[in-house]
Amino acid sequence: MIRIVLEGRGPNTMSVPMLLQLEEQVRAAGAQPLLVTGADGAFSAGLDLQALRRMDAAGVRDLLATIERVTLALFLHPAPTVAWVNGHAVAGGCLVVQACDVRVASDRAETRIGMTGVAIGLRYPPFVFDILRARLQPAAIEEILLGARRYDVGGARALGLLDEVVAPDRAEERALELLAERAALPREAYAAAKLDLRRRHLSGDSDGFLDAAVPSWTAALRA
Repeated sequence: MIRIVLEGRGPNTMSVPMLLQLEEQVRAAGAQPLLVTGADGAFSAGLDLQALRRMDAAGVRDLLATIERVTLALFLHPAPTVAWVNGHAVAGGCLVVQACDVRVASDRAETRIGMTGVAIGLRYPPFVFDILRARLQPAAIEEILLGARRYDVGGARALGLLDEVVAPDRAEERALELLAERAALPREAYAAAKLDLRRRHLSGDSDGFLDAAVPSWTAALRA
């Protein structure tokens, strides 16, 4: 088992260097099971908006291409993956959680989880819909994306964003138990079933999105 800890400015916000490090860790893991969590009492609050506001169109395009590679590498990782949501998981952070096979959260009243892009004027790339369609019911996707709310852990679980909510002093242990259960299954069969289940959700049309939507991102972030 390999533990990956998201670390970044503020509540582990996602810059290009942070995402590249995450991508390297996922790919270097090969076919090993992964536990993904965050540093210092948070999972990730999503993209580093301060850094984004300083980017030109080429920088925004690079960032979106990087987060697509990272989340799809995690989504298609051949071994079991468990997200231990130890604090806020918002926007890109929430998407990384959904890319994992099992999603366990510490039961903390202050934790918020959600996809908030619409609230700040952003248009979602196709890979976001690809991943959410594989993990959530259609009505829940509409509520989560169009409502652009931050849910507490109970609300997030009710919508399907989480599988289990566990007392804080037990959550890491439970996440490791679930990872061990999946890791005990025949590895090749697990990898094949996971790929067969998930690749049918992939639309593969992000290039067209980037050409059309990057200007809207730069405009929204500078508004």
